[in-house]
Amino acid sequence: MRLLNSDEMKQVEQYTAKYGLSYQRMMENAGAACARNIRNEIEKEKNIKRNVAVVCGKGNNGGDGFVVARKLVENGYNVCVIMACGYPTSQEATYMYKLVIDMAIPVIWYDADRSKAIQTVKNADVIVDAIFGFSFYGNISADLKYLIGEMSEARGLKFAVDVPSGVYCDSGYNDPGCFKADFTIAISSLKPAHIMHPASECCGDIIIANIGIPEDSYKLVQDSLYTHNIVEVRNLFKARSSVSHKGTFGHLLCICGSRNMVGAPVLAGSAALRSGAGLVTMAFPESAYLPIASKLTEALMMPLPETAEGTLSAAAADKILASLEKFSAIVIGCGMGVNEDTKKVLETVLKNAKVPVIVDADGINIIAENIDIIKEATCDVILTPHPGEMSRLCGKRVELIESDRVACARNFVAQHQVCLVLKGSNTVAVAPGSAKVYVNASGNSGLAKGGSGDVLAGLMGGLLAQGFSCVNAMTAAVYIHGHTADIVAEKYSKTGMLPSDVVAELAYSMGDFEK
Repeated sequence: MRLLNSDEMKQVEQYTAKYGLSYQRMMENAGAACARNIRNEIEKEKNIKRNVAVVCGKGNNGGDGFVVARKLVENGYNVCVIMACGYPTSQEATYMYKLVIDMAIPVIWYDADRSKAIQTVKNADVIVDAIFGFSFYGNISADLKYLIGEMSEARGLKFAVDVPSGVYCDSGYNDPGCFKADFTIAISSLKPAHIMHPASECCGDIIIANIGIPEDSYKLVQDSLYTHNIVEVRNLFKARSSVSHKGTFGHLLCICGSRNMVGAPVLAGSAALRSGAGLVTMAFPESAYLPIASKLTEALMMPLPETAEGTLSAAAADKILASLEKFSAIVIGCGMGVNEDTKKVLETVLKNAKVPVIVDADGINIIAENIDIIKEATCDVILTPHPGEMSRLCGKRVELIESDRVACARNFVAQHQVCLVLKGSNTVAVAPGSAKVYVNASGNSGLAKGGSGDVLAGLMGGLLAQGFSCVNAMTAAVYIHGHTADIVAEKYSKTGMLPSDVVAELAYSMGDFEK
């Protein structure tokens, strides 16, 4: 699904107004669609009454709110309009306001009778927020912050038109005093704020309202951001043939682990096996054989020479090189350790592999010491850093990376021409040569535990081994990882769930993507 920022949405509306629907018609359609969705949700509630407060700003979002008020009155609801910011300023919103007056719908001016406006909000069964639209920036004034706070605290069912007031449309940021909705009705398209944290947490459930904008209008803008839903991820999978065999589904090599880090390869290998890969080979230092082999009974084992510290030795590189042609994808780095020997192993793989290679964890830390390593790669490379690792890769503070994850990921990929999965809240995936950036909406804070990245790397590697393109493997794995974690959190808790629980649940959740 596309995500349109405020400038892109304006371009779409301008094009539509020039060649299709007028701005007034779009506003009428938007308000009518919002009212229809509000009625649908109200009717699902038990014992809910019919008193509605529609709180309108002075811009076009307020104009949408005036239409909502009219349409709800036409359907038998008791509606009161609260004017939060004074008289409407746009031509279309002014027209819609006059229609509200013509229908004799009660109107309260917040600046003239604050106490009545607040009491109306408190008594309402349904509150509709139509104060600020997708163009909101800056801070909410103290007066409006008080009103919006009362709206958020009110007992009624709460709806936001397009974006909750006080939320920045184009990012995951919001004024602390923004409206906290139970439902947000996204007009025409999802916006970045609908899925990016922490703003998305203020949106509640998202409903997309079609207002009749033709598909041709969207072709005017380049879809720079997108996200997936479960159906879109399912469509990335091919049906498993009844006459297939283990070779049909690829062979993944996982070069992971060390004597003191045996959990990482077990998690990565387990996730790879659960992904549907036909064969998984685990390559690790000899001393880690028993703890790894005892946990991964379905995987093939490749114990390799090690250093005195229990990490792969440089001699392991030659043995790996001799078998590279067997594999359809490679994961390297999970729990591998960082030293001159493991650096030699990583360089050997990157300089000789002909299949996609996922570099995770310690592999990323090795690259961070000499970023030019990736310039010598003979294969497609996917880096999967968390923010701390990303900081080491690009030399920027974590705070700066987190302030604009999309821009940071996009700039790194443009500079180094590798695929990147920047993990964290709203994991971001970017591929070189593409203007599109994937922003993930699945997952929860229960994934904020050591080992979650190993699971993701193994899952992604398994999809690559089965023939997924790098882009599809990245976006599908990230979505499935989060989707599965959401199921686990419901079964157990975000606090108590473990990465191994996510691996176990993959046995069932992968069924959501089978054809």
